[in-house]
Amino acid sequence: MMWRQFLRFGMVGLFATIVHMMIGFLLIQANWQPVMANLLAFTIAFVVSFIGHLGFSFADQEVSLSNALWKFALVALIGFAGNEVLLIVLLSVGNQTEVMSLWTSTGCIAFLTFALSKFWAFRGPAQPR
Repeated sequence: MMWRQFLRFGMVGLFATIVHMMIGFLLIQANWQPVMANLLAFTIAFVVSFIGHLGFSFADQEVSLSNALWKFALVALIGFAGNEVLLIVLLSVGNQTEVMSLWTSTGCIAFLTFALSKFWAFRGPAQPR
């Protein structure tokens, strides 16, 4: 069951990443400032990701929409910060190319964000024993 959720989580995450990149690319091509384009693209991708995880990745977990939203926003920020820190560490060590460092940091943080999402952000109320 957990591997199925992780696969779904990865599919939603990949789709949200594609949305992020496509919107960012299109906005930059439309002469938006890259930082503003990225901010809007991240925001839209966050909504796509949240809806996907709520309705697909963790659909079987009964959860309050408002609780899940603020918790998942925190998970997304933690994931972004963790990805940046790990990327900086990997780049400073210099054992991998820049692209491999990015893939490594993103892949490692995916496990962290999955665990935080499953066991905290999208966790439903405790079941009575």
